[in-house]
Amino acid sequence: MVKFIDVHVHGFPDRMFEAVWAFFVKNYWPVKYKLHAGEIYRFLKERGASRYTMLNYAHKPGISRDMNTWTHEFGTTHPDALCFGTIHPEDPYIVEELERVLSPSQLDLRGLKLQLLVTDFDPGIRALDPMYESLVRHGKSLVMHSGTGPAANEHVGIAKLRPVVERFPKLRLQVPHLGSYEYKAFFDLAKDFSGVYFDTAMIFVKHRLFRDKYGKAFTADDLLEVQDRVMFGSDFPNIPYDYDLAVGSITDLAVSTDVKEKMLWGNAARFYGLADLD
Repeated sequence: MVKFIDVHVHGFPDRMFEAVWAFFVKNYWPVKYKLHAGEIYRFLKERGASRYTMLNYAHKPGISRDMNTWTHEFGTTHPDALCFGTIHPEDPYIVEELERVLSPSQLDLRGLKLQLLVTDFDPGIRALDPMYESLVRHGKSLVMHSGTGPAANEHVGIAKLRPVVERFPKLRLQVPHLGSYEYKAFFDLAKDFSGVYFDTAMIFVKHRLFRDKYGKAFTADDLLEVQDRVMFGSDFPNIPYDYDLAVGSITDLAVSTDVKEKMLWGNAARFYGLADLD
């Protein structure tokens, strides 16, 4: 069985998850695995996942506190989950909630997740400065959809993101979908800032919805230049294809076994400080 860590897995309270699936079906693609959070653990373990993230996001102000409490409670009963909190810049309690989520003496979640395709704000707005400052101060990570693929709005893209990283150069940032579709510009960002990593969600997957969209704007040499920053991610369960295709998207790459192992688990173990998986 292949050893891997999946750094792009979502989990929401049940009714919210069902709303997310309905949104995907209406706007993007059919969801193959409509599994609630309690079922995700079993599914991934049966396929060999050593660890997996638990990511969600607040689509409007005033709901993040309850979501973060739910995520923390999930983590207490699922110790293999890498649980992330979330905030909305218009939350009336944003400063207090950031401390509650990130502080080792409180919820102590792994970091924060933002989804700029769902929320109506740019990553560079000053209302988010307390978030970036808190993440850096606590040494926690941010997972933020920053690229233009598989979908985009006016808030994503390298031109929006680079100024943020330049203002907060110590930020630990996980960029989903390998920075598609501005791959090389995002690879350059990672070369300039040591805290920028990527996940491979939907990239390289041999499926009719994506094979003509992803992985066409960079070479194998480009990928190898950032091989120490690339982590396997699937976007599970909100995917339209078999999960095995996601894992196979890495095991089938024309790169060395050492590089595959970095992408499947080694880079993630380092990024998330998982000493027991070294």
